[in-house]
Amino acid sequence: MGSDLHAWHLAALLSLELVAGQAYIPTLRREGRAFVAAWQPRPTPALAQKLGLLARNMPPLCRAVTPSLEAAPLPRALLDAFLAAATHALVRTFAEADPALAERLVRWQQPKATPGARWLAALFGPEPNLALEGRPAEELFQAWQTWAGQEHVAGDEHFRITFRLEAPEEEQQPWQLSYLLQAHDDPSLLVPAAQLWRERGQFFSYLDRRFAHPQERLLRGLGFASRLCPPIERSLHSQAPEQATLDSTEAFHFLKEVAPLLEQSGFGVLVPAWWGNAGQLRARMQAGVKKKQKGKGKDSEGRISFHDLVRFDWEMSIGDEPIDRAEFERLVALKQPLVRVRGQWVALDPAQMQRALALFKHGGEMPLFEALRIGLEGSTPTLPDGVAFAGIEADGALGNLLRNLVAFEQIEPIPQPDTFVGQLRPYQQRGLAWLSFMQRLGLGACLADDMGLGKSPQTIALLLHDYAQRPQAGPTLLISPTSVVGNWQRELARFAPTLRVLVHQGTERRRGAALTDALPFYDVVISSYPLLARDREDLAAITWRMVVLDEAQNIKNSETRQAQAARAMHAENRVALTGTPVENRLTELWSIMSFLNPGYLGGETEFRRSFARPIERAGDSQAAERLRRLTAPFVLRRLKTDSTIINDLPPKHEMKVFVPLTKEQATLYQATVSEALQKVDEATELGDEIKRRGIVLAMLTRLKQICNHPANFLQDGSAVSGRSGKLNRLEEMLEELLTAGDRALIFTQFSAMGTLLQSYLRERLANDILFLHGATPAKQRDVMVRQFQAPHGPNIFILSLKAGGVGLNLTRANHVFHFDRWWNPAVEDQATDRAFRIGQTQRVQVHKFVCGGTLEEQIDAMIESKRALAAQVLGSGEGWLTELNTNQLRDLVALRDTAMAEE
Repeated sequence: MGSDLHAWHLAALLSLELVAGQAYIPTLRREGRAFVAAWQPRPTPALAQKLGLLARNMPPLCRAVTPSLEAAPLPRALLDAFLAAATHALVRTFAEADPALAERLVRWQQPKATPGARWLAALFGPEPNLALEGRPAEELFQAWQTWAGQEHVAGDEHFRITFRLEAPEEEQQPWQLSYLLQAHDDPSLLVPAAQLWRERGQFFSYLDRRFAHPQERLLRGLGFASRLCPPIERSLHSQAPEQATLDSTEAFHFLKEVAPLLEQSGFGVLVPAWWGNAGQLRARMQAGVKKKQKGKGKDSEGRISFHDLVRFDWEMSIGDEPIDRAEFERLVALKQPLVRVRGQWVALDPAQMQRALALFKHGGEMPLFEALRIGLEGSTPTLPDGVAFAGIEADGALGNLLRNLVAFEQIEPIPQPDTFVGQLRPYQQRGLAWLSFMQRLGLGACLADDMGLGKSPQTIALLLHDYAQRPQAGPTLLISPTSVVGNWQRELARFAPTLRVLVHQGTERRRGAALTDALPFYDVVISSYPLLARDREDLAAITWRMVVLDEAQNIKNSETRQAQAARAMHAENRVALTGTPVENRLTELWSIMSFLNPGYLGGETEFRRSFARPIERAGDSQAAERLRRLTAPFVLRRLKTDSTIINDLPPKHEMKVFVPLTKEQATLYQATVSEALQKVDEATELGDEIKRRGIVLAMLTRLKQICNHPANFLQDGSAVSGRSGKLNRLEEMLEELLTAGDRALIFTQFSAMGTLLQSYLRERLANDILFLHGATPAKQRDVMVRQFQAPHGPNIFILSLKAGGVGLNLTRANHVFHFDRWWNPAVEDQATDRAFRIGQTQRVQVHKFVCGGTLEEQIDAMIESKRALAAQVLGSGEGWLTELNTNQLRDLVALRDTAMAEE
C-alpha cells in the first residue's frame, strides 16, 4: 500500500469512528435561493486530535490534484472536505439499512408535510435540496442557525453549568440530580443553583470570576438539557429549580445515555465514583487437570500431557465482589438496572444478568493446551454478552504449570551432569535447567540463543541429565542439516563420550525392522532433514525419548516434506534449536511451534487470521503482545548483547545518519528515475517480465551510486569535494573520531566508491587509509588486517562489503560505518560483526548512512520493520524489489521534498 493510499485509508477509518460515535449533526446550507441539507462531522476533542495528527503527516502525493504544489489544497482543508463527504455518505448508507426508511420518506415528502419533515426528506432521501421555499424555508433555516449556534448554552469562559447525580443510601429512596456552576480553571469550585437564585444583579461574581445573566443562562441551559432528560423537564415547573428527582431507571438512563450527550455539549457532569467498571459482570474460570484412572494419562514420572483434559467451573463476581449463586439469583429477580451490592451501588443489565445465570449451572472440559492459551495469552472463552472474563484460577499441577511458565528466573537450578565433559557457563546452566523443566512438564521447548552462545552443549547436557533420570526411556532422535551431522557426532563424542551414538546416514543405513532392532544399543540417533522426509515411515514408527531439531528454521515452511515429517514423529519430548525463530514471516514461528506443541497456536489458517496478518500488514501491537505472551514461555532466547550472558563482549550502539542530497545528486536522481520508469512502463506493456526486472535492478544500482556520490555513478574521474551529502558528513565524523584516537571500518558495496573514498580521505585527513576489496590478493589481505590490528596501525579501514563482510577479525575498530546499504539486515550484521565479536574490549558504535527522501529511507524503513517483526514476538538482496508493481515502485523511488539540502 502506497503512502497516499495508506493516509486515505486512515482517514476513512476516522470517518467510520466519527459516525459510530455519533459525532455529527444535520445541517442546512444556503445556495442562492435554495437550501441544501447534509450531515456534517462534529469531531470530539479526541477525534480532532487524531485528525490534526493525520493532517500534519499527510503525504504530499495526497494533494496532487493540481499541476502545481502552490495551488494544491492545504492538508487540513482537504481532510475536512473528505470527512464531510464521507460522513454524509456513511450516515445515509447506514440509514438505508432500515427497512422502515422508505415508508418514512413517503410521509416526509407529502404536500402537507411540515418543514421539519421536508428537512428530514432532504437529509435521508435521494434529493438533498430542501423541497421548501419562501418564508417557511427561511424560518427553518433561522431555527437551525439558532440551534446550531448554541455552543455557549452550557456556560462561558469562567463557568459552566454542571449536573451532579447523587445516589441514595437505600434502594427505595430517590436519586438527586443537583444543578451547579463549575469553574473552568478550578473544577473543585462548585456553586449550587440555590445561590444563583438569590442573586438580583446582572452578574454573579465569585472569587474574581463573573458569570453574566446567571439566572437566564441557567434556565436556558436547563431548557436545553430538558430535551434529553425528562426529570430535568419536570423540575422546570418550579420557579427556581435547584435539582431533579429520579427513580433508579431514570438514573441509569441519565448515566448511560444523557450524561455523555451533555458532556459533548459542553456541560459538566459529576457522577458517583463507582460508575464505570464497578458493575461489570465478571466470570473467573476455576480449573484443574481432570483426574484419570490409575495407569492412564500420566507417565511414571507424574508428568502431565499437553492433551490432558482440564475440568473447569465458573465463579461470578460483580466488579471485584464475588457473588454466590443465591445472591446472584436475588439480583436477577430484582430486574433493576441499578442495585446495591454489599453496600455499594452497581449498574447491571437485567438481560445480561439472566444470561449469565446459566454459567452457574454447568462447567466444562477442555484440552490442557487450551487452558494454557487462556492463562498465558489472556484470551477470552465464549461467554454471554456483557460478561467479562476475569482470568483463570488453576490449582494442582495446572496451577504450578502456569506459575512456573511465566517465571523463568524462579526455575530451580539443576547440577551439571557428572558425565558431561567440560564446564557449562552460568547462563548455559540456566538454559539446561529451563530445558529440563520444560521436559518434566511434557512441553516442547525452543532454545533460540544467539549464534555462538552454545546451544549444542546445553542440549547435550540435557540428554545426559535425562538419561541419568530415566535410563530406560529409549533413544533420542537428533535431526540436523546434512552438513552438520558430522559436527554433532564430534560434539557428542567431546562432551558426552558415555552416550552411544548411531549416525543414520548413507546408503547403508538401517531401515525398517533392522533399525528398530538396533535401537536398544544406542542412546542418540543422528540423521538429516532430507532423510527425515525420506525415511518418515520408519522413523515415525518409533516412539522416541526426545526429538531434537537443530537449525529448526529448516521446517519454517510448514508445507515442505521435512516439516510434515517432523510433525509426524512420535516422542515424549520435543526440542527445537534455532538462532532465528522468525526470519521473514510469522508463519515460520507457527511451523516450529506446531512441531513442539501441536495444536497450541491453532491451525495455520487461524494463526494467519489472528496474528500473522494483523501484525505483518497492520502493525497490530496488541496482537503482537498476545503472541509474545503465548510463545514466550516456550522460547528461551538470550543475546550476546546481554552483559549478564557473556561479560567479555561489550554492547554495540547502532544509529542512523540521515544526510541530504546535493543539488547535483537530486538532479541525477530524478532524471534516472524518470528514464527508468518510462522503460519499466514500456516493458510492462510488452509483458516482458525479464526485461522489466533487469531495468528495475539497474535503476536501483544507479540510484544507490548517485546517493553515494555523482562520481560513483558517472565514473568520469571528476572532482570529489562538495558533491555528496554522505561524503561531507563522513569527513566531519571521521575528523572527530580521529581527534579522539578512535578507529573505524567503512563498508561500501562498490569497489569504485572505495577507491574514491581512499584517495579523497587520505588527502583530506592526512592519514593512511587501508582499502580491502575483491581484487586484493590473499597475502595483502592478511597484511592489511595485521596493520589495522596493530597498536599504532592505521585508524581507518575501508572494505568492500562482499570481500570484507565475513571472515575477518577487526576488533581494534570501535566505529563501523555503512556508507551505503546492502538491503539485507543479515549481511549488514555480518559486516558489523568484524568489529563486534568476542575479543572486543570497547563499545562499538555503528553508523548507517541514509539519504533522506530517497529510496534509501524507504528501504531502511522496510528493513527496520523486518527486524521489528522478529523482535516483537520472539532476506534477501534486492531481488524482491523487482516484484513490486509499478505504482509501488514509483512510490519507493520517488524523490521526496526532504531529499535535497537547502542552499
